[in-house]
Amino acid sequence: MDIPALLDALGSTPSASARATGLARSTIQRVRDGKSSPTMETLRELALAAGYDIDLTLVPASDPAAAVAARVILDPATPRIEDLEGWEMVDSNEVPAIAQWVSRLERQAPDDRRRLLELAGRSSAPQHRKGARFFAPRPGISQEQLVEVADGAIGRAGGALSGVAAAGVYLGHAPDPGPIVVWSIETDAVADRLAATLRETGEYQPAGVLLAPTMRPYLVDMTMPPAWRHRIVSPIQAAIDFYGLGYTELADEITEGW
Repeated sequence: MDIPALLDALGSTPSASARATGLARSTIQRVRDGKSSPTMETLRELALAAGYDIDLTLVPASDPAAAVAARVILDPATPRIEDLEGWEMVDSNEVPAIAQWVSRLERQAPDDRRRLLELAGRSSAPQHRKGARFFAPRPGISQEQLVEVADGAIGRAGGALSGVAAAGVYLGHAPDPGPIVVWSIETDAVADRLAATLRETGEYQPAGVLLAPTMRPYLVDMTMPPAWRHRIVSPIQAAIDFYGLGYTELADEITEGW
């Protein structure tokens, strides 16, 4: 349940919510209008009044804005923040999150390109992405055939391959077995096509296909047929993804000399 739904459960007006929670009406109004974020104490009062409580847990980060921010900082091919919305690459509500990540990365990794990419990768790891779907490799199918299946599943949907598919293109070698990442704008359609050949599972498959939702800046500067055999993310996106997947040596190899 998100905060707007929680407030709706407490009453249709700030006054009703204030009576139920004992909080100031002005506090409820600011939270309802999105003008302020509730403190943990305020959030718990809202939850308790609605018959819930808060269970706070830490989970691995996977914010697509982190990878986009790293590209805004380091990649000349990626539009600047002020151009992303105008070029219809992101929605207006996504711009503030990207700007926040730009500030975080510049603060945490000043003048250290490798560290910045590693932080961005760790914070946008595809295997932890909300909405990610996992497909197990079929017995007898080679990694090359698996890449063909993954590329074919993209169809006309916006998307590109990363993981071992990118390593094979940019490095000439890849871990086998290893994960094939499919970044896609339209994951449901791609998942249906993958399911025609592969078995979907509930857990990350290090030797299978990982399908995850993405933002359009991930696809900037990707390889495209007919010049290239497959749709592959750019080298900088591949490096970010390798850091997120835990393949640090491959990421370092791609970025050597940058």
